[in-house]
Amino acid sequence: MSKKQWIWLLIAVAVFVAAGVISVAMNTWRSNSLADMYGSMSSLYGGIASAERELALPEEPFLAKIDIEGTIVDGDGVTALASSGFDLDYILDYIDRLTDCEANQGIVLFVNSGGGEIKASDEVYLKLMDYKRATGRPVYAYFDGTACSGAYYIAMAADSIWANRNCVCVNIGVYIETYNLSGLFEKYGVEEIMIRSSENKGIGAIGQEWTEEQLAIYQSIVDLYYDQFLEVVADGRGMTKDQVRTLDDGREMLAAQALQAGFIDGICRWSEYEDYLVNTAGMTLYEEEPGTEMFSLLQYFYGKLAALSPRSEIEIVRDFMDKNDGIVVMAYAG
Repeated sequence: MSKKQWIWLLIAVAVFVAAGVISVAMNTWRSNSLADMYGSMSSLYGGIASAERELALPEEPFLAKIDIEGTIVDGDGVTALASSGFDLDYILDYIDRLTDCEANQGIVLFVNSGGGEIKASDEVYLKLMDYKRATGRPVYAYFDGTACSGAYYIAMAADSIWANRNCVCVNIGVYIETYNLSGLFEKYGVEEIMIRSSENKGIGAIGQEWTEEQLAIYQSIVDLYYDQFLEVVADGRGMTKDQVRTLDDGREMLAAQALQAGFIDGICRWSEYEDYLVNTAGMTLYEEEPGTEMFSLLQYFYGKLAALSPRSEIEIVRDFMDKNDGIVVMAYAG
């Protein structure tokens, strides 16, 4: 080798070693410092949100606009917002504050969501129904781009529903999704050991095959949730459960189809609906921002840092298993 070739070889070795050191350091940082940073951000957001929620609501009569956007999940703070844009705890707390506010004269739901977890959807629906019973005030809903499944479920608390003509909506139904990775585990020599008290304990473990009995058990759970969904829609739209089931079998509908089936009350643009509400009610439409520019900035930087840090195969598998641990009943578009 020439002197120049030796120099390039040494440089290549140095770069390779440096890359390995950086990779190890980044993995260590990700599992420790990034986790600490994540916790700190959650605490910081909690402080920001708490301070924000102490702000006084308007003293003059107003309608309150509440956004139902993103995937509806049971969570709050940085975790939920970073993953879905939906903050359940904030919405429930805000409805309570509106209930106690004499200046508030009603709620307008601005919906742009494909749905999400049935439990979270039901909590918002029930809180809105509590609001109506306690105050006697109306709830209105406007569907923007999407208002499917769990989002439509929430809107059943509304006295009337209008939608953008391009909105995809309704999509009544629930499902359970899980994985059977036993074949993959067998291929790579991985065995999931489960010591359980009975044959049907631990259903849904991703390393175990489902039995026919276990499938039947969860089908019965889905059926019960579906019946609850049908009842909520029937009450909200003045139909019977059989009518709802006949009109929508889980499919999505364009606004015109939903109007013809009786699942919404009208079609217009948001600006027209807003003008109608303001002019009819003779009061302002107030929107409280649950997020802040500071939080958005922190969320942005956290996402960038997390994307830059390398992830080991073990971390990827562990993350997958964490996300699919247990059974979640979804009311989501599809």
